Amino acid sequence: MREKIDYGEFEKEVELNKEELKEFLQKMLEKIDNGRIECEFKERDIYVDFEEPIKVKVEYKGSSESELLKVTFEIRGKQLPEVPPFQ
Repeated sequence: MREKIDYGEFEKEVELNKEELKEFLQKMLEKIDNGRIECEFKERDIYVDFEEPIKVKVEYKGSSESELLKVTFEIRGKQLPEVPPFQ
């Protein structure tokens, strides 16, 4: 039986301008065909070899004064054959 390797948790919130958001999403899109999502940050690189389906949640709250659109992706990873411990 394989030992579970716990990588812990990581959360990062960033504010991006239009060009930075476009670049971030394009990098993610390039990886989807490979079946892997990658996010690179100064603190940590994260990758998930994902399983389908991917859950997408869209929330919208709007009025004549303000609008808020929230898009959430829930990407679950499949079990990898041999994963080295996180360094």
